Amino acid sequence: MSPVKLIAKKGSTFHDFPYSTPKRKCFHCWIINVTPPGPSHCLHHCLYCYAREAIYSNYSEDTLIYNNLPELVEKDLRKLSLCPPVSLSNISDPCQDIPELRSEVKRLVQLLMDYGISFAITTKGNPSFLLEIPGFAAYESKLIAITIEGTSEILQFLSPRAPPFHARLAALHKLSSLGIRTVIRFDPVFIHLFQALYTEAWFDKITELIDAFATVGAKHIISSTGRLSKKPSQPGGHQSQSMWQRVFNVIRAQSPLAARRFESQYVYELGWAGRGYLLRKDSRLDFHDKVRELVEAKGMTYATCQELTAEESDSAGIPHCEGLSLPFARKQLDGRFQPITGCTANCYVSCRGLSNPLCGRPKLATYKPLKMSDLR
Repeated sequence: MSPVKLIAKKGSTFHDFPYSTPKRKCFHCWIINVTPPGPSHCLHHCLYCYAREAIYSNYSEDTLIYNNLPELVEKDLRKLSLCPPVSLSNISDPCQDIPELRSEVKRLVQLLMDYGISFAITTKGNPSFLLEIPGFAAYESKLIAITIEGTSEILQFLSPRAPPFHARLAALHKLSSLGIRTVIRFDPVFIHLFQALYTEAWFDKITELIDAFATVGAKHIISSTGRLSKKPSQPGGHQSQSMWQRVFNVIRAQSPLAARRFESQYVYELGWAGRGYLLRKDSRLDFHDKVRELVEAKGMTYATCQELTAEESDSAGIPHCEGLSLPFARKQLDGRFQPITGCTANCYVSCRGLSNPLCGRPKLATYKPLKMSDLR
């Protein structure tokens, strides 16, 4: 592990998902990243990671962690009368086993709870350290999503430095047993790697995974089959090969036949969420139809991440692809915020055309990313 260095983030943390198209299915949120992007700032080093090698990455050899996020967020909260749900953290894992990182994340989560803000945490790590925050388990307006890309064997290829399969399941089970709303990101699922390892029995392994997810108390499953780039890594990145090439090499090492199928069935697609190589659409639809049927039979709900529309792939009646409600919150006279009952934060879908939506802000019913000025 690289030396840990605490740094101050400059400027506001506020930004929403960047998609600006009527096909957007992401709810409006306030994304707060707990580190800069870059290869040294997340210990997991997942094979398919896109965020660590973005064009704006910081290639410091130190593990950089922001140490002033609560102060920046509180400064912005004082300017707002309406606050969207917060998403932690989209470019690095907020629950890595780094004491300095966990300390800063606890400070940030404590602030969000003090102000009454909805939030979601996505991790491959163990969020149990957050139980040290008084009232964390009982705080209603939150969800925790744990990413599990496949079986133990699959994880050894895709995310070997992250906690292993059974540790991730155990973390989710502990949280769900305390009444905390939990989600599993079954994402990305590279079906050709499953085929390489398990041949004709590969979908049986998918079925076993869905059974395991239900057993530990997950309420909702989000899945995708991956979006890959053939562009080589940025200079200074942890790999010179493209994301597509890294995945291809792993599959080929297990089965040249499966690798040839992968090569022919991942095709270039320009979609609303970006461009890249995706599993051919007919195969995506077939896979997600079958998995959704398994998920719903276990009493959970299902959604896909970005690669299909809600009508094509998601369970009926869910507020958005995260599956569980994370409402906007309105500022009260004491400066704290109160979640808006019935709000989905999926404004363009839920409130489009309404002259008087629950938040009182019809202009928020847009597919365009939120601006702070919209929330003052």
